[in-house]
Amino acid sequence: MKQQPEALIFDMDGLLLDTEGVYKRSWAAAASELGFDLTDEIFMTLIGITIADCEKRLVQTFGDQFPLDRFRDDARTRYEAIVEAEGIPLKPGVHAALDWAARRNVPCGIGTSTRTDEARDRLKRHAMLDRFAVVVGGDQISRGKPDPETFLRVAEVLAHPPAACLVFEDAHSGVLAARAAGMSVALIPDLLPATPEIAAQASGVFPSLQDAVDWLSTLPEAGR
Repeated sequence: MKQQPEALIFDMDGLLLDTEGVYKRSWAAAASELGFDLTDEIFMTLIGITIADCEKRLVQTFGDQFPLDRFRDDARTRYEAIVEAEGIPLKPGVHAALDWAARRNVPCGIGTSTRTDEARDRLKRHAMLDRFAVVVGGDQISRGKPDPETFLRVAEVLAHPPAACLVFEDAHSGVLAARAAGMSVALIPDLLPATPEIAAQASGVFPSLQDAVDWLSTLPEAGR
């Protein structure tokens, strides 16, 4: 990216909200209760894709005997119990990124694999929902990341061409989706480290959103 973007698109889990560790704990415990070992290696393949795609991958991994309905119910119960007890913290730099956009009148949207109602609820709990012009969740699209549909839907609502949008992502699938959409992407890895191949697709790889904002501020303004 050679100039500041005209619109920002954010992933949510692992990027704005520190949820991936909570998913990992609750899903691994639910699988273990059923006699299956959801290892770190397996979990890493589930990051950044829709719940439906996660469930398909679990069945592919563990076989048709995997009791998906029981796993789904138990994992959700465990997840909600952790959230109730501990909350979901924001990742560093979230407010810095949103404030940067607000000062420049740059519209922001969410493109997440999480269901839309759940995403909106999580953002509302952090008093951030009104800072996004649109939230596109995994239930609104027919093809999840790494397909570009999610981000293209967000850009359409924001009324900016893909080339003028910058995506913030933590997951490999999100980086690939952004590039397939014709957008620039800043990668802020969470649990899944950047590989050389994925890093090459990004405009930059940053330790936090704050570092990404610092980089953005060094770029010339759009149209100059």
